[in-house]
Amino acid sequence: MNGPPNIFVVAGIVKAAGIKPTIILHKDPFIEGKYIATFEGIDTDEIVNGYTYDELLSIRNTITEALTAIDVKETVWKFNKNYPKYTHHDV
Repeated sequence: MNGPPNIFVVAGIVKAAGIKPTIILHKDPFIEGKYIATFEGIDTDEIVNGYTYDELLSIRNTITEALTAIDVKETVWKFNKNYPKYTHHDV
């Protein structure tokens, strides 16, 4: 993870204003113990609406980081729910 908790920055892309695309994790408001992800600043600035191979690779790596974080958070939530007598682990 290359940002604050729950924020994943696509390091391989720098947009015209110096902004880097991000993926932000949020607790799912409808399903307890689940997470959703939002994408911010992901639109391309290029004349041709597309990404280079390296930019796509950076996006894929960032998505993988976010998915791993969701897996961990949901597993910890499930553990806390199934074993409440143990120390509560924060996610």
